[in-house]
Amino acid sequence: MGFSEKMRESLGAEGARVRVVAPEGTVPRGQTTTASVTITGGTREATIDALIVRVVEADRYWVRSFDGARVEEADAQALTNRSGLTAGWDRQPVLEQRLELSQVIPPGSEHSLTIDVPVPTDCKATSVCCSHTLNVQADIKGQIDPAGNARINLA
Repeated sequence: MGFSEKMRESLGAEGARVRVVAPEGTVPRGQTTTASVTITGGTREATIDALIVRVVEADRYWVRSFDGARVEEADAQALTNRSGLTAGWDRQPVLEQRLELSQVIPPGSEHSLTIDVPVPTDCKATSVCCSHTLNVQADIKGQIDPAGNARINLA
């Protein structure tokens, strides 16, 4: 067994995969929505202890190219010429929850489930300068924890 094969085996590179389908339309803040999660088994059996569900908020800011100074969104919108600005994004989780699962996924099989996602009230609404990602990560012993992402629109 070569180095690459040993690394793949030790890191679990041929393990399970996670796919997330976000709810259709816009979700009001402060309400609970549902999302579909499909876990596909890899080349070996995987025991999923839990799913870690996150809603990540990304806020846009700008950087001036000539001095590297940060310019907040409101200030950038007030400028008549924004050609010297480069966009950047601050990301922070606004929700993180652990859902215990204890599910065994045989090699090559699929397991689908629906999860409830409580949307916090203290996050911003989705806009051109603020986006939200639903991130679901499977906690699996013996392999790199796979994750799936989907965009979610919040009102």
